[in-house]
This record gives sequence, C-alpha cells and structure tokens, in this order.
Amino acid sequence: MSNFPFIQNQILRFNLDEAFVHIVDLLTLSESESYKGKNTLVSSLRKTIIIHTASIIEALLLWKFKQVCNTTKIELADEWKYFYIKPIYKISESQEVIAGFRRKEQRDIDRIEFIRVTELCQKYNILRSKTLRTDIDTVRELRNKMHIGGLPETEEEYKKNDLEFCFDVAKRMKKLVSN
Repeated sequence: MSNFPFIQNQILRFNLDEAFVHIVDLLTLSESESYKGKNTLVSSLRKTIIIHTASIIEALLLWKFKQVCNTTKIELADEWKYFYIKPIYKISESQEVIAGFRRKEQRDIDRIEFIRVTELCQKYNILRSKTLRTDIDTVRELRNKMHIGGLPETEEEYKKNDLEFCFDVAKRMKKLVSN
C-alpha cells in the first residue's frame, strides 16, 4: 500500500514510496542501540534522511504545481535570454552599458530548482501559509548543506529535532497537496 495514494503517476508514486522506505530504514538504523555514542555516523544518517525528506517535499510541490498549471513549460519572472548585445559605453573592465534585445525564457517544469518551485507554488496560491513557506525554505537550506564546498562554516551535527522539524513539514505538505 502506498503512502501517496493520491498521486496518479505510478512512477512518481513508486519513487516517493521508495524514498519513504529509505527514510524509515535510515531512521531505524540511526536510533538503534548499535549506533549509540557514534554521533558522527548518526548525524550522517540524519543528513541523508533530511535529503530524502526534502526530495519528497520538493516532488510533492512540483506535482501539485503541475496539477494546477497543467503545462510542461513555465516562464519565470526574472529569467531572460539576451541577444544582439551592443556595448554602448565601457565604464570599467567589469562594467558596460549595453543595448540589445531580451525575451523571457521558457523552462521545462521538471528542471526548475527547489526554491523556484516553492516561489511558483506561492505565486499560484498553492502555498498560502507564510509559515509553511518559511519552513519549506528551512528544510531546503538544511538539505543544501550536502553541497559542502560552499558552506561558510564547518558543518554542524544534525540533531533529532532537525529530523522532527523536517518530518513535520513533510506531513503538512502531504496534507496540503493531497486535498
């Protein structure tokens, strides 16, 4: 039995269920007696759980957005394609005044980043709660710590309350999109 029976797309439903199974397995491991005192390992398991949980949240948002918009391409407000660029005035080696043409770019919905999906869901009134939007952004930021090359500080240990927070956001998202 699926944890996402409201998802009609069989592949997406399967992938969501698989991610959920991974979360349950990793959570079981992280809370087992064999890992007591192994804080680095438990934190690593929690990080992976957060990545899977954020993936579920992102997939649910994207799925709901596709349901509402019924399109495969979307025009993003601040994404332009520039062409026929002509420099008019050189200010410095790194700045110029230019003239040219620009047009809004159409992006494939399946290629939009998590933050953009969240912005679009807010714009299209799928996300009406500012609190939920803020919480989704917090989950995204926790998930983005997987990109260790750009972290401004040493990576912190992931705590049980980080997981509980992410699970709560995922639960609220599931309830929102399943209606």
